[in-house]
Amino acid sequence: VSSGINAEYGELEIFERESSDPKRLFERQAGRLREEKQRSVLHRRIKKCDKVVHSHIQKVKDKLGDKVTYQGREYRDKMSRDMTEMLYWLQQERRQTALERGGMVMIDLPPIDPSSIV
Repeated sequence: VSSGINAEYGELEIFERESSDPKRLFERQAGRLREEKQRSVLHRRIKKCDKVVHSHIQKVKDKLGDKVTYQGREYRDKMSRDMTEMLYWLQQERRQTALERGGMVMIDLPPIDPSSIV
């Protein structure tokens, strides 16, 4: 189940990377409408996967009385922040590219603090 949701997020990340290209704003409006429809489809698929994963996590909690974690984070919390974190890192990549084109280079991106994301 986890690999399915990871694939969905991977597809969404590729889509968001392509759709963040400013050149797309010069395309016809039909292209942006298709983009929004595709984004909606991806969000619905992720939401469906989230429900399945949440039900499995609840079963683990009910049967074993245990929390499901990933790299020390409660998995439900991780899932709720995945999209925000992905969009943050895509924004940082665009920022890095803009800085490099302007002759300035940012060497390290600051680590993200999961508790600071709302």
